[in-house]
Amino acid sequence: MRVFFLFKSILFISALSFNATLVPAQDNRPAIATLLQIEGGVEVVTEKSPKGRRGRDGMLLFSGNKIRTSVKSKATVVYRDGSHIRLFQNSEFLLDLSEEQNTSRRTFKYQLTLNNGSLRGRFKKGLQRTIIITPTALIRVKGTSVRIAENNNKVTVSLTEGQVEVSNLSSSTIMNAGQWMPQFGRTDDLSKIVVPIPNLLNLKSDEYKFDFRNGESKQFEFSVQLQNSVSSKIVKRKGLVIFESDYNRIRLPKRFMLDANGFARGLVGIDPPRIDDKKFRGLITIRAFMDNDGFDDVAEGNLVIKIRNSGKKRTLILDPDKGLTETEG
Repeated sequence: MRVFFLFKSILFISALSFNATLVPAQDNRPAIATLLQIEGGVEVVTEKSPKGRRGRDGMLLFSGNKIRTSVKSKATVVYRDGSHIRLFQNSEFLLDLSEEQNTSRRTFKYQLTLNNGSLRGRFKKGLQRTIIITPTALIRVKGTSVRIAENNNKVTVSLTEGQVEVSNLSSSTIMNAGQWMPQFGRTDDLSKIVVPIPNLLNLKSDEYKFDFRNGESKQFEFSVQLQNSVSSKIVKRKGLVIFESDYNRIRLPKRFMLDANGFARGLVGIDPPRIDDKKFRGLITIRAFMDNDGFDDVAEGNLVIKIRNSGKKRTLILDPDKGLTETEG
């Protein structure tokens, strides 16, 4: 066992030192991601701009690029498979590696480094294998929504969805949805640190089912409340919330601020599903997360909407035995 951890420690330290400084040439390789939703001062370090150049919306990113956010600054890195990472203020983030895998489905392998600062990542389940390295820990991502903060050789990992494996120099553990590990170091026993996330965003609506047989769009109101995950008591805390959904025919508020009571209301518009959308299964999920650093103790919120008779073509069939019946195609 001592030999195993010695080997693991050497490998871990080598990975940290290698990735912290690596900014390889871009050659003629394709872009692996795009920089979007920039707020404040964001710099991108490349081989041609080793001192950094100002980031801009739509900027293409390549393996080896380093992104730096300054005070009160944010940016989003969107990968080709739809996975994305939201970088918060005072962060330094390195895109080490992106490789497309030779599989039946188009899948990717990512290796990323968070030298300092914080991020929220949402990685597509089944479409990627991701390793995130910090000076303190190594996180293996398995299709998930995760927050990571690294400062002064202390790291916090917070998991809302999916599963991650977290390792440091002395131990390794599996985290499941709804758990977090606050402020641990390189040699802490990780199995003793995993606890439930103390707070969450609770999304509610008076309506959860909609019928689109008339082909008209729908609009409904929903609320967001920051509350304790065990007692459900209100947590009075301001903060900016961002919303997202995998359903592309939805109109969400881009974001809004929770008031002093940790509460806010918003409107959602939904257009009928396309008749030719064979992947749609009648459920729409709306996710909400805190768009700032310092909220790793808050689990993301989910609101699931069920669509009945989702605009599919109806066919009337006259059967001699059963009479008039109706099917959906």
